[in-house]
Amino acid sequence: MKILAGLIRRQLQLELNDLGHCAVYEKELQRVWPLSEKNRKAKIEQFAREHGFRLAYYKQGLCAMFEEASPDGDRERTKRYNSRE
Repeated sequence: MKILAGLIRRQLQLELNDLGHCAVYEKELQRVWPLSEKNRKAKIEQFAREHGFRLAYYKQGLCAMFEEASPDGDRERTKRYNSRE
């Protein structure tokens, strides 16, 4: 999990990442959380919190999008991603 957290952190900190998020696709997610795992989304959210990220979007079979956790608890980006489901 440390490797995944490092990958996400590097992607978020790259100057070229104007999007403000890092997408981790299903193939990589399955290495840590198998599709059959119970409470998978909750576990991914917990991972994000523990590493200073926020799970902005999650669609099983597709990807998880992470953002830097904001101290003010801004939820507008999350609303924007989830409205696309």
